[in-house]
Amino acid sequence: MAKQLPKQVQVAVDWAKSNSLIAVFAGMVIVVPVGCYFAADWFGESVRAEADGKAKSYTAVSSALNSSAELPIPGGESVRLEGLPNEKTVEEFRKILEGAKADSSGVYTVALSRNKGTPAHEPVVANSVFPNYPKNFGDADRVRTLFVRALNKRYEDLLKDINAGSPPQGSLVAEKVSAVEKRFIADAGVDSLDKIKDEAERQKQKDILAKQLLDTRLGVCNEVALNISMYAALSALTVPSEDDPAIAGLFKDMKDADAQDRMLFDLQWQYWIAADVLRAFEAANGGTENSVLKNPVKRLVSLRVLPMEAVSAAPAAGEASTMGGAEVPAEGATTGTEGEAAPTDGGSAPAPAATLGPPAIDNTVEAARDFAKRFTGRVSNGVYDVRLAEVTFVAETSKLPLVFAKLADENFMTITNVRIAPADAFAAARSGFVYGIEPVSEVTATIESVWFREWTAEFMPAVLRTALGIQSKSPESATSSDSETSTQGG
Repeated sequence: MAKQLPKQVQVAVDWAKSNSLIAVFAGMVIVVPVGCYFAADWFGESVRAEADGKAKSYTAVSSALNSSAELPIPGGESVRLEGLPNEKTVEEFRKILEGAKADSSGVYTVALSRNKGTPAHEPVVANSVFPNYPKNFGDADRVRTLFVRALNKRYEDLLKDINAGSPPQGSLVAEKVSAVEKRFIADAGVDSLDKIKDEAERQKQKDILAKQLLDTRLGVCNEVALNISMYAALSALTVPSEDDPAIAGLFKDMKDADAQDRMLFDLQWQYWIAADVLRAFEAANGGTENSVLKNPVKRLVSLRVLPMEAVSAAPAAGEASTMGGAEVPAEGATTGTEGEAAPTDGGSAPAPAATLGPPAIDNTVEAARDFAKRFTGRVSNGVYDVRLAEVTFVAETSKLPLVFAKLADENFMTITNVRIAPADAFAAARSGFVYGIEPVSEVTATIESVWFREWTAEFMPAVLRTALGIQSKSPESATSSDSETSTQGG
């Protein structure tokens, strides 16, 4: 017999059976909310996870769309590009780089042409004479003599081109003054003014004579000043002579060959620098038509090129303080076949030394700066060399800004230091230098100049290229490079 349910439970069961619909709906009222609670909690967690993922993705996309990139441009300011990099962005940046490269190449070509000078700087003697000559005693002496003579001729021609000159020689002035004095005394009818008995008359005649002699002296000096554009003489420049012991004794032993080559090239380099400075003075004077009396630049007192500074990133060879050069035969020098220097002793010409290949210069490297040396920061590097010159000159004080501007316009010259002091025009006149009526100043300036190796190294001797760390292309690679260039140009 089955076990009886408790009476209360049995009553509930009987009621549920008789009211089944009510019981079912009542159970649903109880069970469904509880189930929905747990189901909603599970579903909500899934939705929150999915929503968080979408929010993070949206944030990442928005951040990327609002981001920007700084793209470096060699030698210039960076370019800022907005948004996500894509194919269009990459293409745009590529065009920017190509444009920057073309601009840089164009600027360098123009700068190189300007750096060669106007008129173009040329070597003092032919390449076959220097630096490509056989290193023996006979040829060394011959080359040194030809080079020094040619260098002197270049300086003389330079001074002539800018219409520079010197005050009248003292003997000429003395001759003119003496002639006036003799004529004056003869007109006075005496052998000497001291023989005039009347003291007042004697002093009067002496005063008149003194004035005439002064006017004569000034007249001779003025005549010279009216016919030249500025005062400048070889003595103000570094112009060696054949008899100079520092030159004549350069080559005493075969070990001296390198020292001679470096010295000769440095003398040539100094000439190029002097030519640029004097051309700038010529430009400041407006050409060669006006006289010293009207021109801003009155006189070159001295011009000294300083030894070359140590080159950054060059081999540890010390400072390259003296250098080497090449082309255009010396005046009076004859040449043999193929430009070789003809022998001076009637014998056969010696075999020329091996010719250096073109210099291998990478003009794309960044030029280092050193602001501890000068405010420009420019120092010698693999692309260009920096040379300094100390120049002292006399100029019209009010026109100094014009003179400084013309110095800056000529080639790549920068005045890095300047000292100015009033010039004594009366003391100068006693020495024959007539400057005119405007106040003048004596200026001492340090001038920085830049020289691109791509053309200067063509004329350097091997020892200097080595000292500066300049590699030379082989003749084969140079020929191949020239062929490729001509093909691309065609």
